[in-house]
Amino acid sequence: MHYKKPAWLLRLIVIGSLLLGPALLVGPGYSQDDSREETSPPEKASKSKANQKVDIFEVTGRVVKGANGPKYFAPQKMVMKFGLRISANGNHCSNLMATLPFPMDWPEQKLKVLNHEVPNSAVSDFRDLPAGARQLLLQMNTLGPSDVANLLVEVEVEKSFIDPPPDTSIFKIPKSLSKELKFYMGNSPYIDCDIPMIKKTAKSIAASSPENAWAQVEQLYDWVRDNIEYTNGDMKHIREALKDKKGDCEEMTSIFIALCRASGIPARAVWVPDHCYPEFYLEDQDGVGYWFPCQAAGDRQFGQMHEYRPILQKGDRFKVPEESGQQRYVASFFTCKQRPMIPGAGNPLVEEVLDLGPLQAQLDAVRQQSGNGLLPPVESGNTQSDK
Repeated sequence: MHYKKPAWLLRLIVIGSLLLGPALLVGPGYSQDDSREETSPPEKASKSKANQKVDIFEVTGRVVKGANGPKYFAPQKMVMKFGLRISANGNHCSNLMATLPFPMDWPEQKLKVLNHEVPNSAVSDFRDLPAGARQLLLQMNTLGPSDVANLLVEVEVEKSFIDPPPDTSIFKIPKSLSKELKFYMGNSPYIDCDIPMIKKTAKSIAASSPENAWAQVEQLYDWVRDNIEYTNGDMKHIREALKDKKGDCEEMTSIFIALCRASGIPARAVWVPDHCYPEFYLEDQDGVGYWFPCQAAGDRQFGQMHEYRPILQKGDRFKVPEESGQQRYVASFFTCKQRPMIPGAGNPLVEEVLDLGPLQAQLDAVRQQSGNGLLPPVESGNTQSDK
């Protein structure tokens, strides 16, 4: 997929008179020994249907407690690096603050921090945003005109393939939604569930008496693939994609999400380097909920995902402290106070580091073949092209 607003877009904001306020390093830290974070739900919980407490980790899919959900297999461990490289570029920089999206644990993905490089004069930490995104934060007091600051984190990523469970007939659409699940309903940036064609299509498929909830979602999925032609291009609202009947993985993913939400089914986007795909939420006969992935653009994968690229974040409606309004994707951010020290000094230079290790050669080869930046799922030793 070719990102019109790149998934790893670094926004450089240099404000001549801005002084940073109190430190924003308020999120939970993460270290090699921080093994309880992904498996121990917080004590504070809110009420849901039938007055049961809601486990936010379970609702968001950070942990899977039931036995009827997706099947995870073929794990592969890969060493990767994420971070930032900041060059003062002839400026005296002060009050530097930067953030970048950072992978987190999911049932199909486990992270282990191996090493990190942080400037001596800097402070770094992690901050979790609601609903499926983590940021790596950096704060520095000063950076000299010829200095370069590197913030690099080396991690071991263990990523697994996903297959659907053997019996999908047991799943149903949730009859009522907790406030946590309602976060994955309604409209998001570029996604409008109230478009007449979305509502009409969702109603028509529901009225066709599908065999079960799984079959209903699959019909929504097939409708997108049958009616939207894959075409790489600029990012556009799903209203335009429906009108043109064309779009890339972002538009196809967004249309599927809108159809699911219009059908009463929670859904969200999943972001990996150079690609995105949707997930939908159903409950089993005991009321235990699960998130299932599918490939909106590319080879047909419904309820499964054979993909080794790291998950950067899950969601399509984020509130980021440094941004105004809802964000479709948690992008990187940088701000500082600068004073030019040499004639012709430009703005500070900021480079985002995304080193995928053994996957990088495969991704580069697919990019060269496709010629348009589109990258399908990447399997071990096997690459394929999107349709």
